[in-house]
Amino acid sequence: MGRIAEWKPFEKAIQPELVDGEYLSGQFTLIAAGPPRLSALGGVAAAAAGASGGPDIAYPLGVVQGFALNQTRGLNRLWEMGSQRSYFMDGRPESQIQITRAMYYGPSLLRMLYAYYQESMPPYTIAPLFTNPSVTALANFKDIKLPAGYENIFLNLASDLFTQAIGLLLYLRDTYERTVAAIYAEGAKVPNHGLSADATGLLMMESATILPERLVPVAMGDMVATVTDAVGSALLG
Repeated sequence: MGRIAEWKPFEKAIQPELVDGEYLSGQFTLIAAGPPRLSALGGVAAAAAGASGGPDIAYPLGVVQGFALNQTRGLNRLWEMGSQRSYFMDGRPESQIQITRAMYYGPSLLRMLYAYYQESMPPYTIAPLFTNPSVTALANFKDIKLPAGYENIFLNLASDLFTQAIGLLLYLRDTYERTVAAIYAEGAKVPNHGLSADATGLLMMESATILPERLVPVAMGDMVATVTDAVGSALLG
């Protein structure tokens, strides 16, 4: 429409430029787990290059049934004596991610979230699920003392494996398979994991809560990436 004066409810839509069938849906949404920080792997340019055919830095999560990203920004309201007016003082932003996934053949949800991780010290050796540059670029902070599980199934959240941070890539395309947006959740931890089933259900479900340290927007296209960062950092290494 462009201008309020051009509003004609019986003649045209508010946004007449919208194309029928051009929308976002879960069918065209990719969620992938990777290393905790993009800056150690070439920054957001590496994420864009991986999505465009370069080396992968994240491992796609399959059989995901639900995904939710929630953000909150704390606000403190300051009233003044002598009037009914008030002022807002900005607090700190926080984000939270929820994932639900069917327990299917192959890696469990916690195993997939730590797909990038490698532990080569016995007795709890862990091989990465995919060839990724973080195996050589990121040194483990510590050797694992308590096993998270074995082979493809990780269920023990008490393991010190989960003191390691992860990253999560959310990649959005529209129904015409055009990239709309991408964001990388950095320095994320997993405080909650659930496993559920019932007598009448056909599937066992997993769920996890993920708390990112921050969200880094990634612009993808022609293998060029930029990042919108509150501190203006390019994060390119």
